Amino acid sequence: MGADDGTVGRDRPPTTSRWSGRRLPRSALPGTVFFAVAAPCGLIAAIGGVVERDLVLFVGGAVIALLFGSLLGLLVVASSRGSGAAPTLAQSPGGTSGVRFGYSTIAYFWFTTVLVMCVVVGLIVAVATGTSGSVFGGVVGVVFAGMAVLLAWYLVALLRLAPGELLLSPAGIAHRGLTSLYSVPWSAVQAVEAWRLGTSVIVVKADPSPESVVRRYTGRFDTGELRFLPFLLVRTYWLAADREAVLSALAFYHAHPELRGELATPEAVRRIAEGRTGS
Repeated sequence: MGADDGTVGRDRPPTTSRWSGRRLPRSALPGTVFFAVAAPCGLIAAIGGVVERDLVLFVGGAVIALLFGSLLGLLVVASSRGSGAAPTLAQSPGGTSGVRFGYSTIAYFWFTTVLVMCVVVGLIVAVATGTSGSVFGGVVGVVFAGMAVLLAWYLVALLRLAPGELLLSPAGIAHRGLTSLYSVPWSAVQAVEAWRLGTSVIVVKADPSPESVVRRYTGRFDTGELRFLPFLLVRTYWLAADREAVLSALAFYHAHPELRGELATPEAVRRIAEGRTGS
């Protein structure tokens, strides 16, 4: 394994299962309902703070409304089937052209808002407890301030690398996630499958290869896909494109090595857009 990390993950996905239904499991429904109730309640509290000229009530209500509203927005976007955005041609890490499936801009927006609000909450709690005058309050304030700084650092790294993408080139497959990059050559790919790991996931089953590249831009503080190395995992709720179209394109070019050269040309984009990757 090349680049920054030469280790191979020990975790392996469970038994293969085809996707069914939405991208998120039913277990996400209670959280969705809670967020849908909490966000309007926070908004009402914020409006009440304006009417009553109560700064604490306004700030508290606004934070609750924005935090739970953004969580609700993220869940709604993640549970959809994608916008069906068409792939485009882009440059691969090796400098050659390839077909790019980009991450959803809306999903990025809501996730970024969630992180920003978590930073705000952490700072508010840090200031409130740190200025209480007690030793315990000071310790709690330092802890929350540290958490806010850590989340802010993660947010900066995420935005610096945005947007994520899955890139298919004649040389191989490259996945740039929120805070990591992993690419594998076609020669290492054994299969392309649909899995369920809580949410729907595209799994490229690959063998270890000296041509593979791994980059961890935030160390072990990532989204977990690299735990399954040398397999390449893509959680489909991040993709702007329809997950079935992405899976079909991966499977098609894995099965047809003689056509991989067209991945550097508009012909591959047309083939995928026209649905000619079903065989």
